Amino acid sequence: MKRTLVYTVAFSLVAAALIPAAWATGRPNDAKVSHLVDSTVYPDSATVQNATHQFEVHVQGKALSELSIDLPEEVSITNGIEVKNKSGQKIPATVSINDRKATVVFSQPVAPETMLSVSLQGVQTPGYDQTWLYRFYAKKVGLTAEIPLGTARIQTYRG
Repeated sequence: MKRTLVYTVAFSLVAAALIPAAWATGRPNDAKVSHLVDSTVYPDSATVQNATHQFEVHVQGKALSELSIDLPEEVSITNGIEVKNKSGQKIPATVSINDRKATVVFSQPVAPETMLSVSLQGVQTPGYDQTWLYRFYAKKVGLTAEIPLGTARIQTYRG
């Protein structure tokens, strides 16, 4: 009985630790790890093609060497991805989009306490009301595994 209880508690703790469900509604300095802060779309009309889906990532803890984004089905990016710091300066990076995953590899590691603005430009969608979910991951300097940063939500409206 005790052994079963111990295994159940251990499994529950491991499962809870693996769920990266941080919605992009945080505030800077809420955590000591890199995380999503905000997401927006302009224009937010579902019928307008070539929209920009924009996300803010607050780098904390170790420096960031790479970002990756799982793209929703039915979403394509025609004009690339641009990353800027809070001052509006473009961050040099190599961008690749393969299948449903976009990868941004930074030329130089992005230092902690940097606020990044990630803009997916020329976003094409099917043209109907939809909630789009983007899952973000990061690679930190000195680590090989991707770390989940959370899920960002973009809402488009018809009209």
